[in-house]
Amino acid sequence: MRSLPFSEYIKALGKGQKGARHLTFDEAYDAMGRVLDNSIAPEQAGAFLMLLRMQEESVEELTAFIRACRERLPKDLSRLQVQLDIGCYAGKRRQLPWYLFSAALLASDGVKICLHGASEPGSKRFYASHALPDLGLPLAQSVEQAVSHQSVYNVSYLDLGIALPELDRLIKLRELFGLRSCANTLARLLNPSQAPFAVQGVYHTHLDKRHALVNEQFEQSSLVFRGDGGDPEVNTERDTHLYFTQGGKTREVIYPASPGWSMKERDVSTSTMLAVWRGEQDHHYAEQAVIASLSAYLMLLENIALPEATTRASDMWAGRNTQQLPFEAR
Repeated sequence: MRSLPFSEYIKALGKGQKGARHLTFDEAYDAMGRVLDNSIAPEQAGAFLMLLRMQEESVEELTAFIRACRERLPKDLSRLQVQLDIGCYAGKRRQLPWYLFSAALLASDGVKICLHGASEPGSKRFYASHALPDLGLPLAQSVEQAVSHQSVYNVSYLDLGIALPELDRLIKLRELFGLRSCANTLARLLNPSQAPFAVQGVYHTHLDKRHALVNEQFEQSSLVFRGDGGDPEVNTERDTHLYFTQGGKTREVIYPASPGWSMKERDVSTSTMLAVWRGEQDHHYAEQAVIASLSAYLMLLENIALPEATTRASDMWAGRNTQQLPFEAR
């Protein structure tokens, strides 16, 4: 495809209710590549990203954007050789990131995991990266260090600024825009570790189905659902629709709500998390969230039914080593 002036892409998206249209795959691929490469004027990038937000990206556009992003990933990321990729991008406000315990239990069971995420400037959210060092997992400062952590912990956390700084730069534009852009969606769909299995949490109801349609365009087996606060954590206070995509086809499983209602955490810190892990503090929401999230992850990894997955997850939670940190050297 011959590259068009970037203004043509802005014009296509912004012509108004009757004249605007979505970009073709080739147009979207070219446009996002130029945005990532910072080869256009910053005013053009801002206009492009905000017009996409107003119109909402099509499945074809998102698929093309992801192709452009993945082509710019560092080649040495393939050295991670993990089984499961989990994006941690939303950050928590009401609850703590209990799904990290689900990841820790899988890692202790031998599953190799890549956690990746980013934080937004000025956000008051509690991110996975804030919790992990206290839970026993250092944050990797390079791809080489992430590979080393895999051999020690079976899991690593890689900031998007290391995995794909071009995309991280777009996420951090929220401080200027006052709004999120499609960069947040792309980071969740990215699967930078090239794992055969990927988990994605979204916030808005309609985004789970759209993510599933995008996942159908790629080889990995994926799970996407509307998680607590947008993170990959099953909130058992409501029915959760789990969308499993394998071989280009998606099936839906409903994880039913559990009785009870939880209050907002007063102490958003890892001290509460560690007390729950050690069995020193009862926490209904935490226990339910860990078991439910772990159940969903097991359903993806092992293609088992919900009852079996829930039993397995409950046993793994009950059998955790409360004398060690959740992420302990193996």
